[in-house]
Amino acid sequence: MIDFRQLDLFVAVAEELHFGRAAARVGMAQPPFSQQIRRIERTLGAVLLDRTSRRVSLTPAGAALLIEARHLIARRDRAIDTVRRTSIGDAGTLRLGFSASAAVGLLPLVVRHVRQNMPGVTLLIDDRDGTDIPAALRSGALDAAIVRAPFSADGLIVETLLRDAFVAVLPVTHPLASEHEIAVEDLADSPFILFPRSASPGFHDTVISLCAGAGFSPDIVQEANAWLSVVGLVESGLGVTIAPAMAASACPPSVKPIALTGSHKRAELALASRKGDHSQLIARFRLVARSAVTSK
Repeated sequence: MIDFRQLDLFVAVAEELHFGRAAARVGMAQPPFSQQIRRIERTLGAVLLDRTSRRVSLTPAGAALLIEARHLIARRDRAIDTVRRTSIGDAGTLRLGFSASAAVGLLPLVVRHVRQNMPGVTLLIDDRDGTDIPAALRSGALDAAIVRAPFSADGLIVETLLRDAFVAVLPVTHPLASEHEIAVEDLADSPFILFPRSASPGFHDTVISLCAGAGFSPDIVQEANAWLSVVGLVESGLGVTIAPAMAASACPPSVKPIALTGSHKRAELALASRKGDHSQLIARFRLVARSAVTSK
């Protein structure tokens, strides 16, 4: 059996076709270098090099070994590089969950920054109901998740990434659509379209709380699991919604985001991961996610 060190020596002489130059290339004296090459030939039971006083050339067996040796050495080097990069968080697979209400705005920004700053990382995106995410994080089915706060944090680390103002989102045909700002109570008589609570419990409860603070309970006529579906229903004139300003910035021209006055509540997006997870990949991801927010 020959080892990688011997393969390195053989490749050196096979490429140099000169024992003196090959020995110098690998930092050895020529006599022990030549002994190692003869040992490889004895181990394999094949002559790898034709040696004369004037020249060194590869035999067919040597040419075949050179091809395989280069492949093996390249695989070894890739494996070593992958292990090293994984140990510092620059390689590996990261399973990132997100709730529906986080899909617009921050998620694309974070994904873009991961691709730019962690090119060796395979990012697997997992769209889940908000109620499923805590259990998936604790079980290891997810490594991290972008979620709406408040969020169940038992056994998890939850770090706020972004606080965003709420806005009303109205169809342009709505009587209030021409206003620059309105109060939450101005929406009391309008039908509402919201994410179901199962999709984003914290966000759903915050919107209900906003309305309750303004003295009314919203008339929810339709629920939709995706932000684009919510916007489409608003655009059709079916109702209005309340959303974070970042998400509402992506509305089509037929839908109008309007600032809300009199409320100090903020929509919070957070990054959640398991307590006790000392993975350098997760630690590096947290840094990249924070930098994505500060760069926007």
